[in-house]
Amino acid sequence: NAGGAALLVEEPHHDGSPLYLPAPPTRLGEEFDVYLRVPHQARVTRVVARQVHDGEGFPAPAVVARVDAGATWWRARLTQVNPVVSYRFLTDAGTHNYRWITAAGPVDHDPTDAGDFKSSLDPGGPDWLESAIAYQIFPDRFARSGRIDPALTSAAADDWAQPAHWGDAPKWSGQGASGQLYGGDLYGVREHLDHIASLGANLLYLTPVFPAPSVHRYNATTFDVVDPLLGGDAAFVELIAEAHRRGMKVIGDFTSNHTGSRHEWFQRAQADLSSPEASYYFFGDDPHDYVGWFGVPSLPKVNHASASLRERMIAGSASPVRRYLRPPYNLDGWRIDVANMTGREGSDDLNAEVARELRAAVRTERSDAYLVGEHFHDFTGDLPGDGWQGVMNYSGFSKPIWTWLARPDLPIDHWLGLPWPGWPRLPGAAVVASMRAFSAIPWPARQASLSLVSSHDTPRIATLTGDPRLVEVAVAAMMTQPGVPMIWAGDELGLGGINGEDARRAMPWDTPATWHSGTLAAYRALAAVRAGCDALRSGGLRWAYTDANRVAFLRETPAESVLVLLARGPGEPIALPSSAIGVHDGADSDMLYGNAPALVRDGSVRLPGDGPGVWIWRWRRSALMTTSGG
Repeated sequence: NAGGAALLVEEPHHDGSPLYLPAPPTRLGEEFDVYLRVPHQARVTRVVARQVHDGEGFPAPAVVARVDAGATWWRARLTQVNPVVSYRFLTDAGTHNYRWITAAGPVDHDPTDAGDFKSSLDPGGPDWLESAIAYQIFPDRFARSGRIDPALTSAAADDWAQPAHWGDAPKWSGQGASGQLYGGDLYGVREHLDHIASLGANLLYLTPVFPAPSVHRYNATTFDVVDPLLGGDAAFVELIAEAHRRGMKVIGDFTSNHTGSRHEWFQRAQADLSSPEASYYFFGDDPHDYVGWFGVPSLPKVNHASASLRERMIAGSASPVRRYLRPPYNLDGWRIDVANMTGREGSDDLNAEVARELRAAVRTERSDAYLVGEHFHDFTGDLPGDGWQGVMNYSGFSKPIWTWLARPDLPIDHWLGLPWPGWPRLPGAAVVASMRAFSAIPWPARQASLSLVSSHDTPRIATLTGDPRLVEVAVAAMMTQPGVPMIWAGDELGLGGINGEDARRAMPWDTPATWHSGTLAAYRALAAVRAGCDALRSGGLRWAYTDANRVAFLRETPAESVLVLLARGPGEPIALPSSAIGVHDGADSDMLYGNAPALVRDGSVRLPGDGPGVWIWRWRRSALMTTSGG
């Protein structure tokens, strides 16, 4: 049942990682090998792969490639007939003589192709992402430098802003929330780079920095300059240069879906519906009749059917997408706001086309730039191809973690925007099922996606869980799953927040006594574990065990195997078959995190039953079972 124990490590396994797809194709028509690891306990006697070729399914019989003490490795040869190829495996194991092995998990019926593994010609994100840990900053709430002219704040107050004291509580909702100006700036960010580095973070993600009549700045008035309230272009250049000097990367936040209603383009369009800029938006017959994002009039949605818009916003040499990747700014890439809605309006769906154009523009300036899309929902249909390199992985990581660890009495009157009386508290099996369902994307895209436990748009993890021990479990999941971990500034100090607005609290730099020292220590320690372990950064992912309160999984490379156990509560001690794990009896492990050894004896790997808690063990090559065969 859903809450019962499940020994997943005995299932046949493939994930598209280098262990299972060692030589990804680079051109159409190229053949490539895929491997299925079948534990001997599965008793599989026959394997056939099925790949989709121009919309039609074709078989690819598998042969035994090698055998080790724990598993038989079956190999099938596929052909990259399309830019993205879907494939899965059919296994015959006697009593289970018809079982498909898919990215969404094993099934005993004919599934849709949506859950298939994917091979793509897109290589994914830049190489530097493999060792990246991101840190998200909302500039207005991060740090004040004292270097901004007070006259600028006064002018903003006369126009739209409501200046706030640094320790004031954020307004949760309403018009006042977006105008509550705390006065953080980019010089202030630079002053705290030592703190960011102490967390192991080496990728800064800044929410928008363009001028706007709001503190969130997603309603820009221009893309031509950096907001003087943040220090202007000079502060932006200075921050990025200092980050680069320290070996850090910096990405910006761009709204390709809309501008602000005060944006210079929209102002020209509204003043003259025969102007070139009028084609950039969705106007009716009246200049006040236009499409706003979600009907919000201050956020007019742009019309990507306009070639002129796309040239000016994305493709042209002077476009903001390209210009800020060049000197003197030298951004390392972009996070694209509401990427899932960009280019989509009614019967129009230009999303994939716009994503490709954004990718081409970024690549024109920087071959090693990063392009990641915001996506709160089902991103699986939007990722394969040559558009977004990855997404903010809310659906495939954040939401499963939240519904596993959220406190049952969470004082929120809706669940992820749905009119539901409270948040569900689901068992570990539900976590695994959701994560598997959203893993039906090419492995490089999975590795280039951001894993996060909270952001500027969500409640904070400390409030969601109500327990620092569960915060530690969530952070451990973020640091040990595939993808790029993303820390939302303040989470490491134990800041709370009931919703996205409340989560945008000012960083309490001057009151360190309010910091949660245990949470800060956990962030630093878990980031260090990730940084020091190849398997956690680049290894494949194999699920091992789940019950209501515990989830265990393996991250594996040819040189090492890392076992992660996450527990939201206690349970019976766990015994996993050592042959399925791939380690010898008596093999010693490195205790990377936690205080209980994993005992390997009598054919079992024995794990503790304590909880809440986190344990991470590593076995190096000498402890792993060797292979034989060709």
